[in-house]
Amino acid sequence: MTEDDRGPGPTYSVVVPVFNEEGNVEALVARVVPVMEQIGAPFELLLVDDGSKDRTPKLLRKLAAADPRVRVVRFSRNYGQEAAVEALYLNARGRWLIQMDGDLQHPPEEIPKLIAKKDEGFDVVYGIRQARKDSFYRVAASRTMQWGMRTMMEIELPDDVSTFRLMSGHVARLVAALPERRKFFSALIVWSGARIGIVKVSHAQRATGQTHYNFTKLLNHTFDLVVGFSSKPLRYLGTMGLLFALFGFGLGAWTILRKLIWGYGTEGWSSLFAAIVVLSGVQLMALSLIGEYIARIYVQAQDRPLYNIAERLNFHPEDPATQPEDELYRTSLEPESARALLTSDPAVAPTEASS
Repeated sequence: MTEDDRGPGPTYSVVVPVFNEEGNVEALVARVVPVMEQIGAPFELLLVDDGSKDRTPKLLRKLAAADPRVRVVRFSRNYGQEAAVEALYLNARGRWLIQMDGDLQHPPEEIPKLIAKKDEGFDVVYGIRQARKDSFYRVAASRTMQWGMRTMMEIELPDDVSTFRLMSGHVARLVAALPERRKFFSALIVWSGARIGIVKVSHAQRATGQTHYNFTKLLNHTFDLVVGFSSKPLRYLGTMGLLFALFGFGLGAWTILRKLIWGYGTEGWSSLFAAIVVLSGVQLMALSLIGEYIARIYVQAQDRPLYNIAERLNFHPEDPATQPEDELYRTSLEPESARALLTSDPAVAPTEASS
């Protein structure tokens, strides 16, 4: 794979979104750096803090000050995982990106397996988790979402893929630069036509803390996939309406014929009430689904930046990813100490930009 048009940079960017991971970030850096040093190619470790409320920002500043290869982007508030992943893809300088979670369930020691597999000619390599250490409901939700991708969306992905993956920087920046505001990156990577490989990797228990990916977030994530990547739900809704209409016409014809031929009909309101409730529920579902599509059009038309940047650490003006086009950077959101440190040296002072 040749260098892309972003110019020269490190060979690998290990990219990690973090949110309230004060118990994990130090161990994460302590394990990732030796692994990448052993590989021997130039690398960077890029972390995006998605508006953490604990000690994570303080620890990230400490880690960035100790090692210039550790680069940090801090959001002004929590914008969600997909926004954090987009920021990672836009700000990474590497020709290859290695994405992993910040909870250490993806062991950094498995990174060499991904790198070895991509040398077989793949653009993207997914780590397939062996002996998965997640709760039952999360595994079930993940399997259901992947089933939906293959059946409803016709998106072919290997079983039990995760966000532990290696990808070409060209592919990552391609999908990050797409114009839609609500992205589902696993589906977009398949859409890009990238050559995808898989490799088996181990999976660990979360090192410390509790998962931030509860059932509601998993459900929303699945809904984002279904609504944001296909118009097929509208077709399914139309098919459901047609079936209800045919059933209604058939039931009406049967009632009339029974009255004309046998001279009796069903009396009572229970069946009528049940029919009204069912049809009303279907109509509300249809309106809700149509409203979701319209809401996404509205968000797309607003064209706001997906996130605000409050702070950058170990970024320099000559970096090709200092200011991606889709970001809004406000120096007024930086902590006073960090802003004073940056502005004391004109060579590293950030430039305020607007969308």
